Amino acid sequence: MSKKLIKGIAICGGMLLIAVLVIKLVLKDDYQMIEDEVHRFYKMSPVIAHIEIDGRYALAFYERGDWHAGVMEFKKTWFGWEFLSSTTDRVHTDEQFIELTHFSIIQQAVFEKTESVHVELQNGETYSAPIVKGENTYRRWFYYSDTEDLAGAIVTTYDKNGDQLNEVKMPDEPNEGLSGTVD
Repeated sequence: MSKKLIKGIAICGGMLLIAVLVIKLVLKDDYQMIEDEVHRFYKMSPVIAHIEIDGRYALAFYERGDWHAGVMEFKKTWFGWEFLSSTTDRVHTDEQFIELTHFSIIQQAVFEKTESVHVELQNGETYSAPIVKGENTYRRWFYYSDTEDLAGAIVTTYDKNGDQLNEVKMPDEPNEGLSGTVD
């Protein structure tokens, strides 16, 4: 074989490899990549309750079969999603104020009667918090921010008639009372 033919085959092979990698990265769904990353961390695959993508960052809320639930935080890179931090705790109905690397999160499991959730921050701003339920997971509301102080936020839940069901005040310090750890 001539050197030109070998060089041509090597260049074509390299270009083909680059094309395959680009297509794989561009066409692969962000949600699927995040779910794959969550599953890499556990032998017993967790059930994803919800994935929230906020620009270059994402949160994955999940549950494990051993009565634990958690949230993982990721950052978008050229090659997919990079793990930043996480926490896992026993499933219970207590409110949680979690501080991870990029986001602060408040969340709580909710009962079936809950139809809406309002979060009032200490600065007086009020936001609606989504209620999510994945397949085979419990219902929960959550609110997150990368700029706002969530300490001491007051969270009020309402039923379908607009009647108040519950009001809780978030702790003043993040990760207070968590039995799990923040990595």
